[in-house]
Amino acid sequence: FSSRRRHTRYIGDWSSDVCSSDLVILIGSDWVICIILNTVHMARYSRLGKNTVLVFIGNAGSKLVGLLMLPFYTRCLSVEDYGTTDIINVYVTFLLSIVSCCIAESIFIFPKGQTYEKQREFLSSGLAFLIIAFLVTGIIFAGVSIVADCYSIENSFTQNIWLIYALLIAQLSQQLFQQFARSIDRIMVFSVAGIVLTVGTALFSFFFIPRLGVVGFVLSLVLANWVTTAYSLFCSTAYRFISLPAISWERCREMLKYSIPLIPNGIMWWLVSALNRPIMEANLGMHAIGLFAVANKFPAILTMIFAVFSTSWQISVIEEYEKDGYSHFFNNVFRIVILLMILASCLISILSPLIISIFANENYYESWRYVPVLLLSSVLIGISGMAGSNFSATKESKYFFYSSVWGALTAVIGNILFIPYIGTMGACLSVVFSFLVMSLSRCFYCWKYVKIHHISKIIFSLVGNIIIILLTLSSLYTSFKIVGYCLSFIFILYVNGDVLRQVYNVIKSRI
Repeated sequence: FSSRRRHTRYIGDWSSDVCSSDLVILIGSDWVICIILNTVHMARYSRLGKNTVLVFIGNAGSKLVGLLMLPFYTRCLSVEDYGTTDIINVYVTFLLSIVSCCIAESIFIFPKGQTYEKQREFLSSGLAFLIIAFLVTGIIFAGVSIVADCYSIENSFTQNIWLIYALLIAQLSQQLFQQFARSIDRIMVFSVAGIVLTVGTALFSFFFIPRLGVVGFVLSLVLANWVTTAYSLFCSTAYRFISLPAISWERCREMLKYSIPLIPNGIMWWLVSALNRPIMEANLGMHAIGLFAVANKFPAILTMIFAVFSTSWQISVIEEYEKDGYSHFFNNVFRIVILLMILASCLISILSPLIISIFANENYYESWRYVPVLLLSSVLIGISGMAGSNFSATKESKYFFYSSVWGALTAVIGNILFIPYIGTMGACLSVVFSFLVMSLSRCFYCWKYVKIHHISKIIFSLVGNIIIILLTLSSLYTSFKIVGYCLSFIFILYVNGDVLRQVYNVIKSRI
């Protein structure tokens, strides 16, 4: 009986959707009862975990290569050159959603679960649209280049316009076929594509960067993306879905109806996370952008890990939405993910001076001061992404736009006010405030579909994270800092004791 009561507590915490069933099966052995209930309920968590691992393999490699190659980059490129490569990536990120109309997002959602004929129509139509977009963009870029030459306009965009165009085309092609592979359940191909991109980037970088500098950096990314595109195209058998007769402008309109509202969201996201670069170029110079870019590498890893999880989490949300127990499922995962991100943020903040000294050249050491503040923005991105996942399930993409507008307005105002007076730290604070506003607005809109529980505990955890950041940046004695770190960690763990107990019960049951 005591054993059964322990299992009942576990079931009550994590299987409310199962226990609410009208059918109750009573079997003499509590082992059988636990296996039945655990198997039914844990299937959704197991699938989420499996998808996360596979998607992590697909995305993590391409993102982690930027960190692992950082010592090589900082040795071969000056701070100013590294700033140039960063702002080129910023422009490409800005143009991705505009040029493609976010068609890659539709290529994942619409073919999923459809017949072969419909899948062929969706991919062929999406590819045709993308080719037209490439041609139009090339003509516009040629016009911009001619005007810049005539009027002697020189800045980081006009000087690198064709590098930006080449990288833009390569990344859009790679995204299209990798997303289609995921849509038709070729998850392994999707995963290995990330490895191909990682290896290709590293190999091409070692060959081109020492010889060509900034041009070599961009060229290595372009070639690696094209190699990955070829791999995704053939190994997922996506070429079987490409056909001229299958091009349907009706299918194209159907996809664009969903994806076009995401364009302003992409622009707003760029304003939040990347508008600071052009403003920093005008006020502080490329040296400041280089330091900011190095500092942002480490929070970007935390954001990348969340983005990998979010990709598989989106699959689970789409599959589980409107099922019994979804609210309980959502809130459990929400609490665990945010807690893990906060703990990771605190730990990396404390170790940021050591990490920068290991991964970057001594010319970049000053950048460690910006790492803790940018890490807080990564946590806020996690909150925003978890709340916003419900908008994909309901196909209410307008809420992505609404929340991004508020974040973008905050970013524009913050960058204009902070950067000229506070410098690079002003850019970091602007990022934090903009993502704070975005996450609050998405939680507000999310409330319409699912209520977020234990908000006060999440806020207290964020306060603990902020205290650790302030301690790291302060000039207090090391002994005082250590005491403060320990007390802050204890506070965060105490506040989240309920979710930690639930995780412990699940692990114990599985073992």
